[in-house]
Order: sequence, then structure tokens, then C-alpha cells
Amino acid sequence: MNKYKVRKFMKRFFAYFTLILFSIAFIIPFLWMVSSSFKIPSDIMRTTFSLIPRNEAGNVYFTLDNYRYAIEYLDTQRLFINTFIVASLNTVINLFLNSLAGYAFAKIEFKGKNRLFKIILTSMMIPGAVMLVPNLLIIRFLGLIDTLAALILPFTMSVYNVFLMRQTFESISVELEEAAMIEGANRFVIFTKIAMPIARPTLVVLAITTFMWNYNNFMWPLMVIDSDSKRTLALGLGNLIQAASGNPEMYPAMIAGSVLMSIPLIIIFIFFQRFIIAGINVGGVKE
Repeated sequence: MNKYKVRKFMKRFFAYFTLILFSIAFIIPFLWMVSSSFKIPSDIMRTTFSLIPRNEAGNVYFTLDNYRYAIEYLDTQRLFINTFIVASLNTVINLFLNSLAGYAFAKIEFKGKNRLFKIILTSMMIPGAVMLVPNLLIIRFLGLIDTLAALILPFTMSVYNVFLMRQTFESISVELEEAAMIEGANRFVIFTKIAMPIARPTLVVLAITTFMWNYNNFMWPLMVIDSDSKRTLALGLGNLIQAASGNPEMYPAMIAGSVLMSIPLIIIFIFFQRFIIAGINVGGVKE
């Protein structure tokens, strides 16, 4: 019995020790970034590592000049508005269309359903970079270059989201749907009044991941956006990084811009982390 307790303790100890090491490996760089955003350029270049801003005399100090410069350079208000419009609309449209598709594949019988679903899943193996040029040609043909619509239209559907919603809807019992049909409910009523509320944990995690992906998307806006008024945060930060690459004096402003961009995502994760875990568990277990 003692050997069993010791073995159990050692397993738990090594598990927590490993998790702590990984946590430190992820947290330290972020803390350094936050700390460096309050430093002057000469202190960032010093070889002495310190998470607390200190000058050469060892005195602690904080400067907000980096954030003021980053906000002015990026036109933060406009970038935030564009980014939230794109990410929010993309998330709402994506969830609605993918939920409809997932419900159809899970609960509606039609000819060739399984074969069509396998073909759709096969498309997940195509690298996203391969689709950049075809999507660009379509957007150019539609005359949507340099518009926010160009950032929304190509990402209104997601094969992964369709797959996860299908797995979630398949866990809904047939008896529940039959009881609703006896009461006179049609398929769309069952979808909106029964299936969607049951799938709420999965919808929440997909909403968060979809919003975060669109929030961080850089390559596609770089290809289709030309004017400053249509830029997103990721594109604006990319321009700031490019400007700072040849000017070390701009390093603190670049870091401050990175901190500003990460704040909304951190807030979202803090408030919705329990929904993320619940959604992953619900979507990953099929009854």
C-alpha cells in the first residue's frame, strides 16, 4: 500500500512539475514583452535580463511613451473597429452556416450524404496557403479588393467547424426529435429550439476560436487590403514591425503594439476559458 501511495505521489509530482515547466516556458516570454514595453530602447538592448524595467543605475522606472507612439502610429481606434467588424461578422456567419451544415449531415437523410461528407473532410488536408491564390482571383473577379467584405467572404465556412457541429448534433437522441415532430415542430424549429441550445458549449468554443483566428489573420489582409483605412490590427502591427526592423529605437513601440493587440484576446480567454474546456469535451465525446 505504501509503495502504491509513493508511486501515485511520484506520478502526480512529475506531472505537475512538467506542467509548471511548460507554464514558465510560455509565461516568461510574455512577461518579458510586457516589461520591455515600458522600457527605453537602450535598456532593451542591455545583456542583463530583468523582468522589471531598470535603468543603468538600477532604479525602477516605467514609461508610457512607447504606448503613446504605438497608438499614434497604428491609428489604433480605426484598426480595432475594422478588426472587430471583420472578426465579429465572420464569427456570426460562420457559426450559423456551419451549424446548418453540421445539422444536415447529422440528422437529415439524403442521397450521397456520407460520400459528400467524406469529400468535404478530405479538403482539410489541403494546406491553407494553396487556396490563397484561387481565393484572391475570386475576390478580384467580384470587385471586392480593398474592402472589408474581402476579409469576410472567404472564411464564412469552415470544414473543421462543420465536422465538430456534426459530431455534437449526432449526440442528440432521436426520441427527442421525434417528440418535437409529434408536437408539430418542423426541422428548422427543431434546429433552432432544441439542437442549438444543446450545442451551446460547442458553439461557444467555436465562436471563440473563430473570432481569435480572424482577429490574428495576417496573410490574407496583406494580400487584399491596400488602403490604410481598411487595415486590421494584425496588418497594422506587421507594418510597425517592418518599420522597427531597421530602426532599433522603435523596438519598444513595436513591443507595446504587440501588447495592445494581445489584450482583447487575453480578456476573452480569461472570461471564457471554462466554456472552451466544456466545448472541447462535448465535441470530443460522442454518446
